[in-house]
Amino acid sequence: MDTYDVVVIGFGPVGQMASAQLGQAGHSVAAFEAHPKLYGMSRAGHMDDEIVRTLQKIGAADEFKSDAVAWENYDMRTKAFDGELLLRLDWSQIGPHGHRGHWIFYQNFLELAMHRQVMETGNVTVTMSTRALSFTQDDDGVTVTLENRDTGKQFDVRAKYLIAADGANSPIREALGIKTWVGNCDYEQLVVDCKEKHKLNFDFDNGQFADASRPGCLFQLGAHHHRWEWTLLPHETPEDFTEERVWELLKPWVGPDDVEILRRPVYRFREVVAEHWQDRRVLLAGDAAHVLWPFAGEGMCNGIRDASALVWRLDLILKGQASPQILESYTADRKPNFIGWMNLSREIGLPCVITDPEIAAMRDQGMKAALTDPSLIPPLPEIPGPTAFVRAEDPMAGGIGHQGVVTVDGTTGLFDDVVGGGWVLLTRSAETTTALSAAQTDLVDRLGITIAHVGPDGSGAPIIDAEGTYAAWLDSIGAQTVLLRPDFWVFGGVADASESGALLDSLADGLAGRFPAPARVPQPDAVATASV
Repeated sequence: MDTYDVVVIGFGPVGQMASAQLGQAGHSVAAFEAHPKLYGMSRAGHMDDEIVRTLQKIGAADEFKSDAVAWENYDMRTKAFDGELLLRLDWSQIGPHGHRGHWIFYQNFLELAMHRQVMETGNVTVTMSTRALSFTQDDDGVTVTLENRDTGKQFDVRAKYLIAADGANSPIREALGIKTWVGNCDYEQLVVDCKEKHKLNFDFDNGQFADASRPGCLFQLGAHHHRWEWTLLPHETPEDFTEERVWELLKPWVGPDDVEILRRPVYRFREVVAEHWQDRRVLLAGDAAHVLWPFAGEGMCNGIRDASALVWRLDLILKGQASPQILESYTADRKPNFIGWMNLSREIGLPCVITDPEIAAMRDQGMKAALTDPSLIPPLPEIPGPTAFVRAEDPMAGGIGHQGVVTVDGTTGLFDDVVGGGWVLLTRSAETTTALSAAQTDLVDRLGITIAHVGPDGSGAPIIDAEGTYAAWLDSIGAQTVLLRPDFWVFGGVADASESGALLDSLADGLAGRFPAPARVPQPDAVATASV
């Protein structure tokens, strides 16, 4: 029986990201995918700057950007053609993670870029056309029985941990008996993905047309693909949308001489949240743990966040640097963040799917008023950061760890490329290093924590804050020193550099399992969410 550190079931973007990061950290990984090859079709189409930074971490960002398109404006209009503007969001800014805030892409290019990084690690074995039939777990690991779908041959593998990235209908989640909360599932949407036969440009090509007679949207999918979506009306069924009917819907924009239709599924909106995302040595990630509405474009993004949150924990455990108890903070850190994204996706989506003309008219009136008076815009749901594996009672903990452009020894670039990632003790003072005790310095050495002293040119700091990003960010939170987790969240911060060692003491407590056991995160029906 072959043995590994981690087995990953499901090799979509979430399984790919987990495999790439684990392999790059030096761990042996076996990834299995039921499909015979990479899916090759786009499901996700939007990515935010946090996820681009995660691609940067594994070395896939440049290849991803070669076909992806940075999103300028997100518009919502009353109609697709000659419609009145209801909403405009400026998405052209650089986000806190150092990349443009929003990108649109064709998923096949993303998966190919990630796959190359997975295979280059030399530590990951990928087997396609293979599904997991069953598994058992004990105190030392997990045994998985698999079947090759082409030959019918069954075989077993053994690993210390199992990541289930096996989709929304996750057989592994079902086998564990993990309950799920199911939320709003009241709408269906036709999705039509097309490949250009020649270059196409539309006056309105990245946003929603909130026409009550046929709500929909149009987006680029990277440089050469486009996606149209239409909300099904109350009397319609998926079977109504034959290829001929789809061409009729596309006719105002394109015909068979302009595009090739790649797929035309009808999706039912769903909100699903698993009660907990860990069962001993089995961990759920991506759609196996949660599903949301598509309107914020954050489904795949949340799955990649899961992978990153899992990998640094598993890395420390597998290297003997942390207690397995730190996995208990995985659900507690990630689930509230996902619920925030789920609520935001619903709030953004609800105005886009209205088919009642009177309700649509009231929506239009309110949104037009908000265009001239932004104070009328209702507050959107908050997206909380982690609270379980961070320094307790620290107001800086759980914030976003920013990335800026720096210069080191004449080399200028984004911080993670020039200085490095992982655990980072970022400081504006040389006093941080001299303030550490022998035990704290030992922790820095054992974990490979980067101590990064940043400052303006001429300050004597070895890392030059080339654009003032770090000065502005640290000023805004009142910090001299912050400890950053490998998934870009702030573990904690201090206003006085002489107190920097306290951050490492807290980290040592967490790694040893001395943090309080996190409370179970309630399911969404027990927290405040807007109703449809």
